[in-house]
Amino acid sequence: MGIEHRLHARCAGLGGSNHGHGHEGHERGAAGARPFAFSSSPRHFERARPFAIEHIALDLALDFDARSVRGTATVRLRRVDPEAATIELDAIGFAIASVELAGKPARYVYDGARLLVDVGADVDRAALSIAYSATPRKGLYFLDADEHVPTRPKQAWTQFQEEDARHVFPCHDKPHAKMTTETRIRVPAGFYVLSNGALAGREAAGDHEVFHWKMDEPHASYLVSIVAGEFSELTAVAPVRGDGADGGTREIPLTYLVPKGREDDARRTFARTPEMITWFSELLGVPYPWNKYAQVVVSDFIFGGMENTTATTMYEHILLDERAALDVTSDDLIAHELAHQWFGDLVTCRDWSEGWLNEGFATFMEHVWREHHLGRDEYEYGVRNDLASYLGEATGRYRRPIVCQDYDAPLDLFDRHLYEKGGLVLHVLRVELGDALFWKGVSGYLRRHARGVVETRDLLRTLEDVSGRSLGRRFEELVHRPGHPELELQLSWEDGVLRCAAKQTQATADGVPSAFEVPIVLAVVDAETGRERREKLRLAARADTFSIPCPTRPRFVVVDPEMRILGEVTVKAPADMLRAQLVEARTARGRWLAAQALGKIDDPPTIEALAARLVDDAEFWGVRVECAESLGRLRAREGFDALVRARDVAHPKVRRAVVDALGRFRTPAAVEALKPKALRDESYLVEAEAARALGKTRQPAAFEVLLDVMARPSWADVIASGAIDGLSALRDDRALPHLFSRTRYGHPSRVRRAAALAIPKLATDRRAREHLEDLLDDADPIVRMDVVRALSDLGDSRSRSALRARAEVDLDARVRRRIREVVRDLGGERKQSEELKDTVERLENEQRELRARLAKLEAQRPKDAKKPAAPRAKPHEGAEEGRRAAAQEGVSDGSSSTVRGPSGS
Repeated sequence: MGIEHRLHARCAGLGGSNHGHGHEGHERGAAGARPFAFSSSPRHFERARPFAIEHIALDLALDFDARSVRGTATVRLRRVDPEAATIELDAIGFAIASVELAGKPARYVYDGARLLVDVGADVDRAALSIAYSATPRKGLYFLDADEHVPTRPKQAWTQFQEEDARHVFPCHDKPHAKMTTETRIRVPAGFYVLSNGALAGREAAGDHEVFHWKMDEPHASYLVSIVAGEFSELTAVAPVRGDGADGGTREIPLTYLVPKGREDDARRTFARTPEMITWFSELLGVPYPWNKYAQVVVSDFIFGGMENTTATTMYEHILLDERAALDVTSDDLIAHELAHQWFGDLVTCRDWSEGWLNEGFATFMEHVWREHHLGRDEYEYGVRNDLASYLGEATGRYRRPIVCQDYDAPLDLFDRHLYEKGGLVLHVLRVELGDALFWKGVSGYLRRHARGVVETRDLLRTLEDVSGRSLGRRFEELVHRPGHPELELQLSWEDGVLRCAAKQTQATADGVPSAFEVPIVLAVVDAETGRERREKLRLAARADTFSIPCPTRPRFVVVDPEMRILGEVTVKAPADMLRAQLVEARTARGRWLAAQALGKIDDPPTIEALAARLVDDAEFWGVRVECAESLGRLRAREGFDALVRARDVAHPKVRRAVVDALGRFRTPAAVEALKPKALRDESYLVEAEAARALGKTRQPAAFEVLLDVMARPSWADVIASGAIDGLSALRDDRALPHLFSRTRYGHPSRVRRAAALAIPKLATDRRAREHLEDLLDDADPIVRMDVVRALSDLGDSRSRSALRARAEVDLDARVRRRIREVVRDLGGERKQSEELKDTVERLENEQRELRARLAKLEAQRPKDAKKPAAPRAKPHEGAEEGRRAAAQEGVSDGSSSTVRGPSGS
């Protein structure tokens, strides 16, 4: 996994990082992947719609003191089923004052969750008016300052995805039901209200004000939005060609609503929104489909962003100060939510099981924007990182088909399979079809199903129509089957033949195929001419060997140069070929693949090649990141020296990778190398990563530095969180009081979450368990999720009762899902695996230290000494044999501390 992890969470998903680095350690459970569905998980099908809802009009007053709403909802309905007599609406926790049909009292039954109204058999169209009040536990969130968080603004905002609109207004709360909407919202004077569509009116009402918004195009209930608060308003326009009168240019009005005092940060953050809208409209062949686009930044939002039709809600950390903008971008999140205005809002998944058609496309379009703005290398590196994120979940948590009907709550599906793997499927289809056919198909898909609902087969058929190809098998393997190919490739050349031995090694549990049909492309570079030729192979069996005529030994061979293989690929090739590929490959992808592979070859020429590429300022930063990571993985003395020399390279993302790699060396020298970067760097993220790396050195001298760094303010609290991670890795019990205190309410959410996750690394006693169990009742659902993870890491089966009790009452589906997984898995297996991992790391480090000392002794021995050198220890060889070899040379045992390798190593 490269150092460039996702820093922003996405809409409804878990794709974001807690505190500036990935959660892969928590996804890669030591016990391996489990089934996605539980034995009790039901299979879901589309719900019946005997009456179509054509329009919903809300007239509501927001009561900030009572955290409640009161008013009426008018539902205009049309008969679909000629025999139906009752309409069923979702409505949770309402106090219903009256229900009228066509202006007359109607008979109804309400059980607290469903409102059933007798429509009669002779009514084809009618208006149903429901007067009610509610104090929503979900869907609508009221914020205000308190003694612990005095700076929190007074706001109210909705978040309805996936099915939480039912807590605020009566509706058919499923994505397949689309209708027009309007909202009349009463708020205190001085507040502003944002909602969908156009502002139809704004009028004073005493010490209150009423905002009237109308959305004249149909959309689903989960896309309705109401945001109220005090904001600064910035405006812009986005020109969309071919969408105005007579095919001219239409200007889309843009609004950015942000906290007062953050106007400069907003301009910096949202500056490229107009260009995104123009570019997406041209690329997709479908002009931006709505009347406006607003982005509002609120506090304490429970996701990264939410793509409400015409009115996206963003969390507060999207705003970047000048220092954060050095190496953080919000463009990915902005592009993701903007892409939803086409994929999700204009064309909506019929059922949540088909949600990848919303989220996969939006994730893919992040990379498409990055390609347009920054180039192809950035696109491919982003795709590579999404593959690593998906593989982390698939390897350590579960594997499931992307389209999956077996789940407990729709939010269970909003995972790395839906987002990252969904986007990767689209990348693979783009590569295989070519840009012209792929984008023609995507445009046709959007036009054919605009303002409607879709299933995977709709995309499949459109792509087949424009390409003339049969894509059924490809979709079956990529979308409808769980898992992915795990491929081992060995390249060799002899007697004019290049041989590629390929073997699929994936386990076949839970419906994973024993053999995928894998497209293998080899870019073979001639050693004499430097010309590249492509060899296209197809592996349909579990194992096969391909022989390719090749008169002279290739200079090097790049495997899968465009990433057609959605899976894990391990390549074994001669070291000289990989070193040549690192320098000479035509694409950055080819070069970083070489850098990754060289991280398993410990010899001086390899370390020299990686070190040279690391400091080459003309090289793409992602290649340099992989070089740093490989040097850290090898943990050779020469690699350490090269990393120290590279600490001050200009590119902040490369510096960040360098300090991360230095943390793999558990020596006092590593502490001295890292301290200056933890104490001051122009980049927040470099300081945070240096703090994290200091802890990984396991050197006591790092403790006081980390306490100092932990108090430092930063964008999104990344430095404090990095310092807490460092204290966790340091394994110094003196940190425990500091960690316990920082889990308390009043500290920033990200700091609290980092502290909760750090506690089980240092304490496994009753106090730690009970402290974490108390945090299960925290008001912040994101904190609760990480507390559940921490209890999993603690590995104490006595937590099961507290976890089960929380699951029975928790309203957040993400928390309930995590609890069920942890209760199922809690026991000794994960703990034993973690202990085994630490033991292996300790032994690896001991044998590396002994090798270094022996090499030094050999260099100091007089030239005429004939005594044979001690044998070189093999990887993972027992420490006792290493000690005996050292004793023969008079070398002391030394420290038994080890260097932590990369996740999954």
